[in-house]
Amino acid sequence: MKNEHNFIEELEKKAKVQHRLVETEVMPEWAKGLGLWLAVNPWRVLIPLSAILYVLLRMTLGLGMVEKVLELFGGFR
Repeated sequence: MKNEHNFIEELEKKAKVQHRLVETEVMPEWAKGLGLWLAVNPWRVLIPLSAILYVLLRMTLGLGMVEKVLELFGGFR
């Protein structure tokens, strides 16, 4: 069985390997920042995106959108 010290050393080695891997990626800085930002809380994007999608669908389909959504999820009758 591993003791705590060995476990922490192993984690630090893995972290160093991951850090080197990230440093060699060909990814723009803004994409890295966006990825970290989304990794913390993906709801920051999902909720506003769903609200915008709802408004757009409601504007294009009108009140018929409610019927389409209900049909999509099995109806409500």
